[in-house]
Amino acid sequence: MKKKPMINTLVIAISVVALAGAALFVVNSRQNSGATLTAAAPASQVKAASVSMLVGGLEARLEASPDDAKGWILLARSYEHLGEPDKAWNAYTRARDLGTTDTSLELKLATHVVGTIKQ
Repeated sequence: MKKKPMINTLVIAISVVALAGAALFVVNSRQNSGATLTAAAPASQVKAASVSMLVGGLEARLEASPDDAKGWILLARSYEHLGEPDKAWNAYTRARDLGTTDTSLELKLATHVVGTIKQ
């Protein structure tokens, strides 16, 4: 019974890597063919948009399977990558509430708390 969430997480992780690779391939192809990105959409924004699309899919999957702790950790790391620490905190907290015990998870949560105290 517990294998299904693990398989779902693995499928999502592989999908994220594959889509990110495809996005990088497209960006590199455009740069190598002489096509230039406009000033309104530099490469970093294109990559962020690709990651944002993937995060949206992961958010939707977690709405359907809210008890997938590993999915919440993946979402939290994605939010960190996008520079959204509050959303990352919420996702990490959700993973911990689901019973995930991990030293690095606790360190991330503590770092967030310290960061909010300093502000």
